[in-house]
This record gives sequence, structure tokens and C-alpha cells, in this order.
Amino acid sequence: MLRGLGDGIQVLPGSPSTLFIPSSDGYYIIDPGSSEERRADIEAQGKIKAVLITHSHSDHILAARDLRSELGVFAPLSETPFIESPELREATTFGGYAPWNLIFHVEAVPLKVDNPFKLPFNLDGIEAIPLPGHTFGQVGYVARGILYAADSFFGDKLLKNVVIPYFLDFETAMSTIEFLRDNAREFEKIVPSHGPIVEGKRAIELLEMNMRAMESIREKVISILRGRKMCVEALSARILREGGAELTPGSVILSSVTIRSLLSRLYERGIVDAEASEEGILWKLND
Repeated sequence: MLRGLGDGIQVLPGSPSTLFIPSSDGYYIIDPGSSEERRADIEAQGKIKAVLITHSHSDHILAARDLRSELGVFAPLSETPFIESPELREATTFGGYAPWNLIFHVEAVPLKVDNPFKLPFNLDGIEAIPLPGHTFGQVGYVARGILYAADSFFGDKLLKNVVIPYFLDFETAMSTIEFLRDNAREFEKIVPSHGPIVEGKRAIELLEMNMRAMESIREKVISILRGRKMCVEALSARILREGGAELTPGSVILSSVTIRSLLSRLYERGIVDAEASEEGILWKLND
């Protein structure tokens, strides 16, 4: 059921949530989600003016494939190749070809982007803002004081369940979360894709919770590597296990993306080093 956020803007709750922004003759839809039921719920609301995508992940875009809209699909130019190519999406996470059901719960399928855009971008008063980290080109959308923040941060339940949230660039994600924390009061409401709608003090608290979770991951990596060498997968699995997350091939693969990006930043600063072995690439703290 749609929930009103003010000034005609509505949200269809879910994971991800979908935003409806009214125009004079229809709705702009942000991140329609993935299921057939979701698509039907969106179509039931009336004419669709356009579909706006924040980033390339299948759980955000699959339902857009059969949605009929007047202006078509809009997406950031840097995300467009991944939206249109499931193989690129999988390779970004797995490193090459991967069976989709080994990693994801939603099948990766191509989606044609009719209108790739570069920032700055504004469509009928809907402004795209850069929110990189989860993916390199992720954006959020601001309309009438409401920010749809995509996967730039997460709700407390998801953070607890996954332990290591997925980020292609750990450091950039931290900067994005910090930016949102510092500017949270500029928005009437903030809608994360996977989490509660927040505003004011509650928004700042949730963003700070995300920052603490990221800082904790960094501290755990450095602590575990103190006096030992480990490969990314073993390091990720240990943090997942200690955090109470379920160990599956998918959870280890996804969390390893985040840990690998963190290690890469620590390597650039000379904090860690890497060496090749029969067990793979082993990471260690520098003396």
C-alpha cells in the first residue's frame, strides 16, 4: 500500500522501496524493484511518465523491463553499461562469469536505458545527486524536499543481518554516508532503499549507526590481520561468523567485495601488504 510523504509524493514500501513523484499527467517512478507483483502494483497507480534508476543492481531494476512509460528509462551514464549487461553486473562482484543464483536472489536480466544522463541532471524538478560507494555511479534523487537515497546506507535490521554491507568502494561509501549525515536536515525526509524512512535527528542517528558499522569493519580487519596473514574470503567469513551472519557462498562472495575494496585503500596507504601463495593472495599488516 502506498504511503504519502507529503506534496503528493508517495512510497511503495519494500526492499527496495519505490518512490512515486506526481507530475501533471502521471508519475515518475524511482527504482521499481524486481517482482511481477511489484510491477503490477506500480501499473495500478496510473500513467507512468518515466522510470528513474539509481544504480544497476537487479533488485532495483527488474520490474522496469515491462513497464510502459511515456519518456522511458533514465539512468546515470556510468551505470548504464551494467544495467544493460547482466554479465558486467556479475563480473563486477564475482570477477568473471557467474551463475546468478550462486550470489543473488534476483536473476540478472538486461534493461534498456532510453535516456542515459551525466550529472548535473534535473527532470521536471527531480534532481539527481551523486551517492557513490555501493556502486561507482550510484545516484540519489531529490524532489520537493524528499531524498531517495538508494543503497547509500541501510536500515539497522539489514546491517545486523548482513554484518558486512556491500560496497564497491569502502572509502567512497564512508564519504557519502558522512555527506548525508552532515546534510540530513536539508531534507524533509530521507528514503533509503532498504530501511526505514527517516528525518531530522532520526536520520542523523541512522547514518551515524552506518558510519560506526563501517568503522567497526575496518577495525576488525586490522585486528584480525595483526600477527597473521589471510586471504580476503577467509577474512570476510571470519567477520561474518563473529557477527552472527549466515555463512553461504553468496554471503562470502558479496562481503568479500567490500573487504577487498577496504584492503585496497589500506594498501594504498602502506598499512597492509599482499603476497602470493598457494592459498591465494594473502594480506598482512605492515610492521
